[in-house]
Amino acid sequence: MADRRADKTNLHELQAIRAERFELMAGLERLPSDTVFFTQITMEAAEDPEFLNAMKRAHIKGALVGVESVTPEGLKDVYKGFNVAGEELVQRLKLFRKHGVHVLGSFIFGLPSDRPETFDACLSVAERSDLSFAQFVMLTPFPGTLDFAEWEKAQGAEPERVDGIPVTRHWLIPQSKKPKVYIEHPVMSADHIRTRTQGVWDQFYSISSIWERSNVVTSIKARLMFLLISKIYRQMYANTGIATDSARVNRSVKRARWMAIPCRYLFAGRPMPDLQLR
Repeated sequence: MADRRADKTNLHELQAIRAERFELMAGLERLPSDTVFFTQITMEAAEDPEFLNAMKRAHIKGALVGVESVTPEGLKDVYKGFNVAGEELVQRLKLFRKHGVHVLGSFIFGLPSDRPETFDACLSVAERSDLSFAQFVMLTPFPGTLDFAEWEKAQGAEPERVDGIPVTRHWLIPQSKKPKVYIEHPVMSADHIRTRTQGVWDQFYSISSIWERSNVVTSIKARLMFLLISKIYRQMYANTGIATDSARVNRSVKRARWMAIPCRYLFAGRPMPDLQLR
């Protein structure tokens, strides 16, 4: 798009940024092969095979990708109308895996255009896109975003308070008392959004689904490690992020800690008695 414009200023800036990224990845490529990296990147990277190949050579094994929504309407809600949706989205996400990059896909529920069928559509895309992990978060307005500015304005001079804290400063409210949905949805209740979001977490991280995704590794030990890490991730982010009471949050944290114990043994490396520190 920048190349098609008469004024090439923006094009030259983008080319300089791109060159800088390739220079960084070339430096990472020279590091030992057992040094691996995880990054955060936008969907546009999947349109650029040269960039994906450079990521692979640079030992970048994983990436958080903000998918946000699987519908054209949802993408417009989050000002990402340039992203793709539907089957094209599935194929675009698969390109990351084909280049050796495992994706943690991030999806948002509670967008104004979301409907009850959106949850199943999102789950279907997540399961068919070769994602290694996924997270399903509910729309939360944060300072500096257009959504926050509109929401804060709608709250007026006297916003709702929780323990004396204005709901517009929700990051100061204790986790167990935070509202789960902040912006009123046009067709779904807050409880419906919360329940359906939890359901998607539960289905994506069911034992059978995790075990099927674990075929990215070959040994039984590695697949067990994948299963445990997936369950820990779900326990920490789904239960504690969507839980409705502090008791459930506390139970979730305890379970995650218990599940982490066998991980310590599975991830332990071989002793290196001859290793010298300088």
